[in-house]
Amino acid sequence: MLLFPRAQQEACARLLIAALPEEACALLVGLRTKAGHEVRRLAELSNLAADPNSFRLDPIAWREAERVAREEGLEVLGVWHSHPRATAAPSPRDRAGAQPGWSHAISAADEPTRLRSYFLCGGRLMEQRVLTETPVP
Repeated sequence: MLLFPRAQQEACARLLIAALPEEACALLVGLRTKAGHEVRRLAELSNLAADPNSFRLDPIAWREAERVAREEGLEVLGVWHSHPRATAAPSPRDRAGAQPGWSHAISAADEPTRLRSYFLCGGRLMEQRVLTETPVP
């Protein structure tokens, strides 16, 4: 499960729109819980990809985001990126670059406030349940 508060999803929509026609990207920063990943904030990173239909995280900014997260008692839980010309489903390139243990969240330009997330399981990206509020037990 990925707890991705509505305010963070709206921030993703703003980043998506600002980056058009290219892909936007950010790291998901938060806590790992028994229920799954809980996003507390985004760490926006520059997209260094030359191809407008892909993203490549700035490795120096990525390392800095991880350092700041550790100082806050948080960690990088995964990545978010946008699909300006496709649906919010992983592309072959997304699948090939998926990181074990990470949430891979995607927003598409046709529905910028709708977010889908995927988690690598048994070598395949499986869709992850996304909640905007902490579930009541």
